[in-house]
Parts: sequence; structure tokens; C-alpha cells
Amino acid sequence: MRAVPFHYILLVFIKDVLPARILGLFPHIGKSHQMAYDPLLRRLAERGHDVTAVTFFPLKDPPEHYRAVSLEGLTEIRVESINMSIYEGHNVFLRLTGLDRIRSHISEIHPLADFALDTCSKLVSFKPLSELLRKEYDVILTENFNSDCMLGLANVYGQKAPIVYLSSCTAMYWALDRFGVTDNPSYVPLVSSIFTTPMTFLQRLENAVLNVYFKVWFRYAIQLKEQKIIEEHFGRKIPDLQEMAKNVSLMLVNAHHSLNGVRPLIPGIVEVGGMHLDKTRRPISQRQSTRSRAGLRPIMSYASLFAHADRTHIDSLQSTSVLFLQDSRRDAVVHEERQFGP
Repeated sequence: MRAVPFHYILLVFIKDVLPARILGLFPHIGKSHQMAYDPLLRRLAERGHDVTAVTFFPLKDPPEHYRAVSLEGLTEIRVESINMSIYEGHNVFLRLTGLDRIRSHISEIHPLADFALDTCSKLVSFKPLSELLRKEYDVILTENFNSDCMLGLANVYGQKAPIVYLSSCTAMYWALDRFGVTDNPSYVPLVSSIFTTPMTFLQRLENAVLNVYFKVWFRYAIQLKEQKIIEEHFGRKIPDLQEMAKNVSLMLVNAHHSLNGVRPLIPGIVEVGGMHLDKTRRPISQRQSTRSRAGLRPIMSYASLFAHADRTHIDSLQSTSVLFLQDSRRDAVVHEERQFGP
């Protein structure tokens, strides 16, 4: 008897393949964060999934099956969000003791609370978002960075879909506990730290103190205040945001141990380093390639830094940048003449 080909057997078990209904919630005002998620959202839509993204930065050329609900204008995306003076004028005592580094480290993180609370206070009454959250989805993607407001709103509207966290960088200090991951500060540097392993005793001490501080700070400066905003707007209690966060199904982290170091993880946290890369980008120009092979200095842009710098410090930063570029170009011209000659 002739055997039945295997692919014929598979046909018997074929079922209808349906696209997933995916909702993406991205309430952070940082464009660089959204740039890390856009390739994923685009690819999901190109594969036929129904993707709806709530974001401050919708795709400029969205594919079919991609829909954006823009948050533009909901809150002010300020250029004066970072006070650059935290990096200037520290006295000798602070520098020698390392307290200036701790001060700067804390000052860098504190503005995240203002961003989160301001956005959350607007989202609770944002009608396009409430209309979306009343619908059913197969999965919800949301950024895990400086806010849990979207978790609370999803609960208010009775969302039952599994939630997947996305992180544009190594997981934040307050994220790992939700998955039961040990981030032992004796050998796991903070995500915003300059330390690498192995650390000295004083570095481990500083790392441990800041680890505890930032977790407590996030709880009281952001999480509990966001919960209060939601409860006051809707007039009813919701479960603790910290407990809701423990029910998240998965976390995709745009990091890799080859760059960020080895640390304990669990299957619920998956490193997807490089998900921000866009393979459709054009290759570098012939001129850039020639200059690179010749060993000429690259020209650096401070655009991202200026985008979040305090207005009072932009002029001095620009002056420094212009001087740097002038020196670089002058050296480049001399080097180029030596390489290629008249």
C-alpha cells in the first residue's frame, strides 16, 4: 500500500488562521523610545495583524492594518525638560567623595515623575483612548518605563487581554521585582549607572543605596499618585498598580548581555536587543565610506541632547558643539589633503 505523503496528512489538521488584534499603549513623550518600538509594530502590521497604536509619535508612512491614535497635543513635549546645570559647577568636595555623581544620577531620574503624572492626568479623560479600551483585543503591548497608568486604565475598562511589556532599554529598577527577578546590586549595575562589573566596594555600596532609593521613589512619587489620579477621576477603587503589574505575561527588553552584561533573568523576560533596527534604511553614502576608510573623524550631532536640554544651557552647548565641529573639520581637511593630495 502506497504511503500517504506527510503534507497531505497536515492538510487534515489545518484550521483557519486569523490575525491578532493588537493594541499598543505608549504614553511616554520620548521619541527615542517610540523609535525602538516602531519596527516591531510595523512588522506586525505587515504580517497582517490588526495593530492600533496610542502614541505621541505615529508612523509617518504606516503600512496596511496599522492605525494610530495620536496623543500629540495632549500634553506639552517640552524642550526645557532637563536642567543641564546638574552637570556643572560642583565643588571639589562633592567631586572627590562621588556625591556629585549621586546627585546628578538622582536629578536625571526625578523629571520622569512629572512627565508620567502630567500625561496620566490627561489620559484618564482622553475619549479616543477610552473608546479603544472598551473593545476586545488578543494582546496589549505597553511600554514599561516611568508609568503604570495604562495598567490602571486597562483594568478600569475591564480588559482581559494578556499584557506584554516593552522596554526600549535594560529593564528599569522597579520592573524586575514584578517578575520575581533578583537584581542583586553587588554585581548588577543600575540601568542608568556608569558602573560595570566587577565593581569596587564603594561602587557596590553606591549601587545598592540607589537601587533601594529608586524603587521607593517610583512607588511613592509615581505609582501611588497615578493610582490616586485614576481613582479620583472614575470615583472608585482599583487594585493596587503594583499587584496588577505582577500579572503582566511577558517583557521584551531591547538589550543584550553582550553589551549590558550577564544578569539573572527568567523566561518571562526576553532580551530582544536590536529590535529598534530598521533593515530598510539606506546604506551609507560613498563619500562617508571613503572618509571612514581614510580614518577621518566622524561629525557628531547633538540634536537629541538639545531636544531635551534646558533653554538657558542650549547656547553654551551649541557654542561648544560649533567649536568641536570646526576643529574636527579643520583636522579632517588637513588629513584628507595628506591622504589624497592635490
